[in-house]
Amino acid sequence: MKLTFAELSSTGPVRHHNEDCVGFWQPESEDERLVHGSIAAIADGVGGLSSGEIASRMAIDIALNTFKTAPRGSKPNQILDDIFKEANLDIYNFGVESELRRMGTTLTACILRNKEAYIGHVGDCRVYLVRNGQIKKLTSDHTYVEMQRKLGLISQEDAMSSELRSVLTRSLGQNPIVQVDFAKSALQNRDCLILCSDGLHTLFMEHELADVVTRMTPADACTYFINTAENRGAEDNISIQVVRVEEVRKTAFYQGLSSLYAASKAESPTPVSGIDVEVGQVLDDRFEIIETIHRSGMSTVFKAIDRKTGETVAVKVPLMNLEADPAFYSRFEREEEIGKVLDHRGILKIIPVEQKSRPYIVMEYVKGQTLDRLMQTVGILPIADTLKIASRLCDALQYMHEHGVIHRDMKPSNIMLCEDGTLRIMDFGIAKTEAMRRITFGGFSPTMGTPDYMSPEQIKGKRGDQRTDIYSLGAILYEMLTGQVPFQGPNVYAVMNARLVGDPPAPRSLNPEISPQVEEIVLHAMERDPFKRYHSAADMKAELDGPQSVEITGRHQRLRRAAPWKRKFRQIRMILITALLPVIAFLLLWLVLSRQGR
Repeated sequence: MKLTFAELSSTGPVRHHNEDCVGFWQPESEDERLVHGSIAAIADGVGGLSSGEIASRMAIDIALNTFKTAPRGSKPNQILDDIFKEANLDIYNFGVESELRRMGTTLTACILRNKEAYIGHVGDCRVYLVRNGQIKKLTSDHTYVEMQRKLGLISQEDAMSSELRSVLTRSLGQNPIVQVDFAKSALQNRDCLILCSDGLHTLFMEHELADVVTRMTPADACTYFINTAENRGAEDNISIQVVRVEEVRKTAFYQGLSSLYAASKAESPTPVSGIDVEVGQVLDDRFEIIETIHRSGMSTVFKAIDRKTGETVAVKVPLMNLEADPAFYSRFEREEEIGKVLDHRGILKIIPVEQKSRPYIVMEYVKGQTLDRLMQTVGILPIADTLKIASRLCDALQYMHEHGVIHRDMKPSNIMLCEDGTLRIMDFGIAKTEAMRRITFGGFSPTMGTPDYMSPEQIKGKRGDQRTDIYSLGAILYEMLTGQVPFQGPNVYAVMNARLVGDPPAPRSLNPEISPQVEEIVLHAMERDPFKRYHSAADMKAELDGPQSVEITGRHQRLRRAAPWKRKFRQIRMILITALLPVIAFLLLWLVLSRQGR
């Protein structure tokens, strides 16, 4: 492609530091540009003072250098994946080592190769495509307000004026692993790409952006946008990049040229047989593994292409060393069988596969983030949002319970908030149906649930029923409202003991903005006695949808604080020592007398 490019970045009239950073690079040789392409990248640092400025500069430097040094013929998405992984880990490590623990940045990078734009994106910078005067947004903002809007929690008008509009739900440097959005768009002659920071796109209507880049050269457009944003009183740093596609070469030409490079020849995915599955392999000549989504100590979830349907799916594969474990295999098999009988918009869909060469589960692929990741980023959620999210979860739970399924491991990491505005309950690995055999408790293990959200009856080894899931949902609601789990302790046994013998702190003692009615809902769901909880998820949903009509029964006044685990342990230790002292004294006396007798 032949491109015309321009970029500008300004501190703006209010800020004292420019934490934005922009960068562009392309090979000097036209032949190299045809094969390797060009890259434009923009980053908006977060963290305050100079740390955001450092993070954004690191991200751009890594993006450009990684692209420059990538082997010729490397796939654009692989280069983008390398860029984001390296930038995220370097910024995270730098923040930890330099004690700038809130150091972070957004990053949006666009590789232009052949006649396509490949985009990697984390944060709230944006990429727009302008074609024939029409504009299309190619990225999705990773902000709390955007999540609210997609879930239907607030309107577009409210989102634009919300105080939470600058709260990010995803950025580089906050965690060792980051989730990246990838997108691709075909390009035509005279198309324009706009990359801009939130300091700019919040000050312009989309039709303004399209009109300016259509009428002006990229350089003039950048100057106009910066000057106009400053005149409109921009409160943030302002950055803009404009790329105009002057000419797209014919497909046959650039494909022929790229084939001169041996490294550019696509390698055929390798089949899987008797080994742990990896990216680039194919399961049963059907599922082409293209990306790792999540890896745990028991299994790996991959993004894959279903060659039979052409759809993108998620494939969960147990680690090879666990496939021969009968207990693990039974759990894995149960998860798939239970998932097959459930068909609800709030439950992750399992895709049936008739013949398999090894254990694995194929699921629908959904974009989004888990509730626990959202809470790690945002902290306490707005009360109205928590009630609506919990209400939707009640919908899914009610359907599940009506079909005889108890989840038994409801927790924030098993709840996906999807980009299309829906949510999904996931992971039925320890779920049970009415026909299941009883499982007894012989010490804590992952097959029993997660201590922070387990019900008291689960801790006692009982099978539980729908009220078990209601308790866990109450614990999730508690955490969304207060920013902390209901029970805390030095270890899992202390947490479980506290749940058995006591109640959590009253939610309003941790967050006074919670109304007495909402507190009543939480404590009703978290009653230690299952018979005192909501009898169904539908009953709980009714009160979540109409909290103003909830009757206050004084549950918060009847809460009993759990005795600290350490204190009880000391008491038990003292009792044992007191009981053993006479025995020890007798043995010592006997030894002394025996020696004297000799």
